Amino acid sequence: MSSYRKRKSKINSVGGKNTKPGSYTNEEDALIIKLYDQYMGETNKWKIIAVKLYRGHKSIRERYVNHLDPTIDRSDFTNEEKNEINNLQNNPEYFRKWAEIAKRISVNRKQGRRTELQVKNYWNSKDRTQKRKNKRSYERIHNIMNINHIVN
Repeated sequence: MSSYRKRKSKINSVGGKNTKPGSYTNEEDALIIKLYDQYMGETNKWKIIAVKLYRGHKSIRERYVNHLDPTIDRSDFTNEEKNEINNLQNNPEYFRKWAEIAKRISVNRKQGRRTELQVKNYWNSKDRTQKRKNKRSYERIHNIMNINHIVN
């Protein structure tokens, strides 16, 4: 057996059974929520749920924590949150530490918490937009300089 196949079978195995690849269904999401409520106090709840769903426990935990948890605030970031994310991203101690930043901005919130995915997606979107603006500015300046060079 090739090393790739060994790794793949090891990664896609829960309790000796193969896991399902791909997206979660609505039924699986509902079952994760139900089972989470049922096993909330258990220290190994994600592994218990994983065996029942034939999915990896890390994948199930990520699905719940970043998508299904009812305490997630899905509203747009406030200006204060955006400023705090920007300030923390400029601090080397927090640079690209999305979970830490999400915890920091969620501390005194009344509406719920922010997830690391929300923070990361906000930052990457902002960063991508800024890079596009910079590229367009560079291209405009470059074109102006070329025109001036031709005219002179």
